[in-house]
Amino acid sequence: MNHGIFITGTDTGVGKTLVAAALALHLKKRGHSVGVMKPIETGVSPTQERQSDAARLRSVLESEESLGAIRPYVFKLPIAPLTAAQAEGQTINLETIGKVYRLLSKQYDHLVVEGVGGVLVPITPKVMVADLIKHLRLPVVVVGRSGLGGINHALLTIEALQRRKITVLALVLNQTQSVRSGISRIQERSTLTTLGKQAGVPVFGPLPYAPGLPSRFRPTVIRLARSAAITHLAKLVLRAGRQSR
Repeated sequence: MNHGIFITGTDTGVGKTLVAAALALHLKKRGHSVGVMKPIETGVSPTQERQSDAARLRSVLESEESLGAIRPYVFKLPIAPLTAAQAEGQTINLETIGKVYRLLSKQYDHLVVEGVGGVLVPITPKVMVADLIKHLRLPVVVVGRSGLGGINHALLTIEALQRRKITVLALVLNQTQSVRSGISRIQERSTLTTLGKQAGVPVFGPLPYAPGLPSRFRPTVIRLARSAAITHLAKLVLRAGRQSR
């Protein structure tokens, strides 16, 4: 029984952790048992551990899982996983991640898995994030920018996933910058309209720009978990989970 969902992005810094946390919290508030997983994370030093993506996901859910249980691989350098692992003399193993996923999935109704970077980011010399998704056999939610450049990045990501026969459930667009000027509003409307017609999957958002992150991460996630976009996304994820049983 496959009841997991993989949250990936069109790029780094597009809001994957926000969406993963908001979706997980929404499902929990609806009475589901929900776990989170961040298989690989880079750019984490011992003094910044509380600000890591894995720590934020765990904190939002008030999970009792240890960070080691939800994050098999963590590296100090804020670079691509392949080179971050090589710098520490390590090799990322898909089988190890798969074992951790299976252990966690037995404990929860739903497991929200957050990726690292985009789908073609290398994690070994021969393996990319897309290969990890395929290994876990999970459907995907893509998170992208609602502003200028969002169309190309979203369509490329969706095409890369679908060419590998990976199911894309939805695209969630996020305002990564403040939308105040007239031209930025026009750009966003253009992105939303075009992707609504050409993405080939449900498009949700845009999620509102959230200034002050990471210090306001938790209240931002709580607010997003109640939003229409996350509510509709959760319904889609639940429906996909029922159909896979």
